[in-house]
Amino acid sequence: MSGKKFEPNVGGGLPGLGARALTPTVLPGMSGGLGAPAPKLASQPKPENAVRHARSLNGKPIGLVPDFISESERVLLYNYAKQADAPWETTLASDDVWHGRLINPRSMSPNVLRLMEKIRKRTVAHIKADYDITDPVYADTLQLVRWRPGDNQKAHADCEEPNGKPNATPWRAFASIIYLNDEYTGGGIYFPDRKLRPQIKPRTLAYFPSTNQYRHGVEAISSGLRYTMSCFYTFDARRHDGYPV
Repeated sequence: MSGKKFEPNVGGGLPGLGARALTPTVLPGMSGGLGAPAPKLASQPKPENAVRHARSLNGKPIGLVPDFISESERVLLYNYAKQADAPWETTLASDDVWHGRLINPRSMSPNVLRLMEKIRKRTVAHIKADYDITDPVYADTLQLVRWRPGDNQKAHADCEEPNGKPNATPWRAFASIIYLNDEYTGGGIYFPDRKLRPQIKPRTLAYFPSTNQYRHGVEAISSGLRYTMSCFYTFDARRHDGYPV
């Protein structure tokens, strides 16, 4: 996959501040929105305390940035996630699809949490620049995620149901995924409405808005274990998880 390479130190500088800027790879189906543009409506005054919605990002491209994290960052997170005593959380019900598959900040070792905070701050800075976002951005998720044989995810949007009604997390505006390994088969992300199944290498950052224009799923893992760093972002300060962005 083509793209300009960026080799930060652990917790290094923000993308675009050095001599070489990170440029997302653009594949057919990644850019723009779906269908005809929505008609322009006369501007209305915003209600007091109104929170910007993910639909304001419709038309933005799906971002894929190879080599977003350094190899030393990848190795630290990957080795932590795959160790036999990694603290995969079992607080969710045993029949919950995410039972035993998440490591949240409360369970992370301090050095891993510090690194993930630094990576998330770089991620937000990159996405805000790419999407021309000037509003404050918050986050409700900072997780390591594992995908085991058979694990999959049906196509969905992160903030709304297929009919456009709010889902269980309507405040979410966009998401990011950083890939930590490739020792597995299956498990590819796909965007069915765009007929897009990008081939993604470890260290790649992927990001996209949370609406139905960016429905996505994950194919079932056939063998091996897939590890990712997953974050969701919002314009709603009330949903902030309290960790740096």
